Amino acid sequence: MHLPAFLYFLPIVVFLGAGCQPTAKKKNEVIDYSTEAMDVMVAECAICHGTQEAQRGPILNGMEHWYLSDQINKFRSGIRGARPSNRSEHLMGVGVRKVSNDFQVAYLANWYSEQTPLPAIRTISGDIQKGKELYTRRCASCHGPKGEGNRQLLSPSLSKLEGWYYMDQMRKFRSGERGYDYRDEGGQAMSAISKDLSDFDLRNLIAYSIDSFGLEEALPISDDLVPAGSKKPF
Repeated sequence: MHLPAFLYFLPIVVFLGAGCQPTAKKKNEVIDYSTEAMDVMVAECAICHGTQEAQRGPILNGMEHWYLSDQINKFRSGIRGARPSNRSEHLMGVGVRKVSNDFQVAYLANWYSEQTPLPAIRTISGDIQKGKELYTRRCASCHGPKGEGNRQLLSPSLSKLEGWYYMDQMRKFRSGERGYDYRDEGGQAMSAISKDLSDFDLRNLIAYSIDSFGLEEALPISDDLVPAGSKKPF
């Protein structure tokens, strides 16, 4: 069986973030390294992280390998997803229990990082100029002038975020629903810096980010896709 090249270096992978150290293999644990087994795991992730469900998680396509690995490990260790009040993250914390070892973490992070980013519907509107001023003043020093991110600062790229998810996470940072754990350095920094941002500020910020360096805009649904004789639901 041929393994992806990155997997040969798995033993030396360093997972970023306090409390996200590789998990020791359980005694007598048998790991299925087959492509078929990993395809099943990817398919299970796609139930929430795909575009087929009305209620879903964020699309992860094209996100950085280091950031995906880091976040999966935070869910595994309870740094994220430990609060039932944050329903979506709590569900992720339950679902990630299927990821039982570091091989699977690395494989999933690599698989999603290699996928082509998908166009996204523009769900957030705001004042682009005000958003630019706010981004330059508050965000660019960590996330870069074009949202490219900075791994050394634990700052991910912002260029692959859907507007609705971007807004949701900023509100959770602001309220303390994310970044509450002392081991989550990046999350705590985001929580602190977002405390005084209003929804008006966030909409402007996100509208600017998406317009300037975000995902390609998805085309509107065409009438040709509606079956003949059907009433459109909108």
